[in-house]
Amino acid sequence: MQRQLQRLAETLKTRFGQLLKQYRTILRALVHPAVPWYAKLVCGCAALYVASPIQLIPNFIPIIGQLDDVLVIVLSIRLLKRSVPPPVLDKCENGSRSSIVSAIPLTLPIGPSPALGSEVSPPDFCQ
Repeated sequence: MQRQLQRLAETLKTRFGQLLKQYRTILRALVHPAVPWYAKLVCGCAALYVASPIQLIPNFIPIIGQLDDVLVIVLSIRLLKRSVPPPVLDKCENGSRSSIVSAIPLTLPIGPSPALGSEVSPPDFCQ
């Protein structure tokens, strides 16, 4: 009985790791330039559905609540495999987490805002 529980725990841990890897693949496909727009749309909707607190089947319902999230991820991965060339999909599957962050531009104004006028100067650590 103890061995069966250990094997079950290891299997669940492995499957959960695979699911997280697939979710990361979906997120990377969102920012990759070679992925078609319709695949990006489906991946974006899948990522939002999994992260959203509003769902068709709520997650607090024991097994069925999580199965709909798994189904959405699996279906979006299938669409990616059909619509994206294999080298691009390999990049999305094997990419690092930093590629997602570096692909999203972040622009922050450093100088004083023109609306505030010239009397406001940036703090000392910015100079």
